[in-house]
Amino acid sequence: MSSLLKLARVLPATRVGIQIPALSITKRFASNFHQQHNATSTQDDILQYREKPESLSYFTGNFKYNDLLIELDALHKRFANYKPIDAINATDLSSQLLTSESVEDKVYSWKLRDKMSELLSIPLTTSQWRKITSHLTALASLPKPLPPSVVSILGPYQRFDNVNQQQAKTQNLDEYGRAYAAGRRKESSARCYLVQGEGKILVNGMELDQYFQRSVDRNEVTLPLDVTETKDNYNAWIIVKGGGTTGQAQAIKHGLGKALLIHNEALKPTLRKAGCITRDPRVVERKKEGQKGARAKYTWVKR
Repeated sequence: MSSLLKLARVLPATRVGIQIPALSITKRFASNFHQQHNATSTQDDILQYREKPESLSYFTGNFKYNDLLIELDALHKRFANYKPIDAINATDLSSQLLTSESVEDKVYSWKLRDKMSELLSIPLTTSQWRKITSHLTALASLPKPLPPSVVSILGPYQRFDNVNQQQAKTQNLDEYGRAYAAGRRKESSARCYLVQGEGKILVNGMELDQYFQRSVDRNEVTLPLDVTETKDNYNAWIIVKGGGTTGQAQAIKHGLGKALLIHNEALKPTLRKAGCITRDPRVVERKKEGQKGARAKYTWVKR
């Protein structure tokens, strides 16, 4: 016991006039104090000066791809209720309408997956490329004329101008008045020549009834001519190879539908509704290694 406490017992503080401060005894060791102080200061420094990523999607698998989808989706939500007439002033209404007539006919086509990967500097899978193009198509389908901010976003992703596309796809009759088109289905490919005539159809040098024994296949071949009611107005010469009878008949249907458009482009709505000019991409799924078929598995035996 210290001498100060002994003196306080002998002489009370009120009599002597000495004020004794309240003593608070805390155990503090030099090693523990310095360790706790250094750890706290180091943690504060790390949190204060740590470099933080600018993107919220930085820690995802492909943050540039996710940021692009977020940006396109936010832009589409921003102009969800967009009305072009609100942006047109009454003074220049006529000039805006004249320019919008050519803009309304514009069809956007997007870069292919490899080119878009080079543009974005990120590897894109087919599903990711399709998601990006679906968002771009949704923006391009807004009421025309499009807002300037949307046009600036869509510009780098365009494949080529619609005028050049139409010029490349324009086909004419040859010197003999024939229209040529190729049709495909499954493993079959057909080269179809269509010319005005009395309704004869030759497949690989044979009559239609001789080449296709089933009436279902013959109906598939003549479907484009039946729906347009031009069966007796054209002669068709067809060279088909690959696949079976069903694939060959549907390939011929695809080729004749495209050849009819060269003769008369006004038949396009009717042929499209009948499914004669749309390529059917369905094919047989390949067999997988270690399996009995494309989806079928071998019987699993435990023992």
